[in-house]
Amino acid sequence: MRHITELVWEAAGCPEPPSQRLYSAEAAVCVMCGRTVGSTAPATRVIGNNFTDQYLFHRSDSTRICPACAWCCAGKPPASLRMWSVVAAPGLLLPPSHSRAWIQEPDLCLTNRADPAPIADLLLAPPETEWACTVAVSAQKHVVPYGRVNHGGRGSWTVRMETTDVTADADQWRHVLGHTAALRQDGHSADAVRNGCPDLQAVRTGADLERWRLHADALACYRRAPLLELALWCVTKTTLARYAALAALPEGVHV
Repeated sequence: MRHITELVWEAAGCPEPPSQRLYSAEAAVCVMCGRTVGSTAPATRVIGNNFTDQYLFHRSDSTRICPACAWCCAGKPPASLRMWSVVAAPGLLLPPSHSRAWIQEPDLCLTNRADPAPIADLLLAPPETEWACTVAVSAQKHVVPYGRVNHGGRGSWTVRMETTDVTADADQWRHVLGHTAALRQDGHSADAVRNGCPDLQAVRTGADLERWRLHADALACYRRAPLLELALWCVTKTTLARYAALAALPEGVHV
């Protein structure tokens, strides 16, 4: 099974890792991904001793790092993956990366909350091929190395959102995304949706209250859950009306 750093690195065109001169052609286990790779470098010299989240390394007993993991953790903003939410899907026609992204490749989409549609749409109709998605919330932490590679469009998928794994399937996502967008479109804040307590200024008539109850009840079992947090991240002014329309569709009907 491929590790996400390998998938993302290859989707980026296998760019040269940092400190290329430190790599030697000797097979070793990568401390970060746990794969045995033919070319590695000393991890501490490439990513430093102060790298955060070392407890998440797959092979903390190793001292070497592979080119894919090193590249995925390299760079300074904005030329750093930790600044971007990432979709990697070889062979799938992805939307172009954000215009300010320093790398533009057809199998890779780097985006942010200003344009969450590439992520939300992918999760509504996941590809049959292998793919991965990570969501950067703070842009202060590395997210890509701790994501997962998904295989196929049927069944459940897992997206890494900052420090949390979000697992669902396309139908669950459609349900949560649609009802979340409908509530936000009605003027309820993200905290109101998250806590299940309506914003009074958005409930002026009996019809307003009925709409709140309809959509809030549909989200009751997802309150404060990672899937709802992902939906709230994906619902913005530019996507509001489009995703709110999903709540009016029968369950299982695809857009």
